[in-house]
Amino acid sequence: MNSVVKIGPFGSTSEAEGNRDITVAPLRLESITIRHGKVLDALAFTYKDSHGLEHTTGQWGGDGGNSTTITLGPYEFVTGVHGLYGFYGYGSDGITDFTIVTNLRAYGPFGVRDSIKEPKSFDIPVMNNGSIVGFFAHRNKAYVTAIGVYVKPF
Repeated sequence: MNSVVKIGPFGSTSEAEGNRDITVAPLRLESITIRHGKVLDALAFTYKDSHGLEHTTGQWGGDGGNSTTITLGPYEFVTGVHGLYGFYGYGSDGITDFTIVTNLRAYGPFGVRDSIKEPKSFDIPVMNNGSIVGFFAHRNKAYVTAIGVYVKPF
């Protein structure tokens, strides 16, 4: 993928279901749907490519928790994400306290901070007018076990 930088993943990548990723380079993130309870249960998002075509990922993860959709405004872009990962149960890590930061506001945190053992933090700030334009993840049948981002530098 040209002109984007892949950062991560943060969390466990040992589950049999494996990676979830996109195949067309993202240019702009349009919306993000997060299923969340104690941890980040699932992630889906819509983005535009360099030709203006819209792409929507399937739901990566399970069906648990509540669903929240973040629709970015025309002048809003994601400038960072941060959260915690660590042992959740069922033999793998979970993501919690997940927050999406834009140039206008913060969304989240999603998940319950105390739900994972021995949490490790991750923080991906984007500087110099760059933005997060997509995600990739690792998941099991029930929830997201690792997350990473695509950054478009400016």
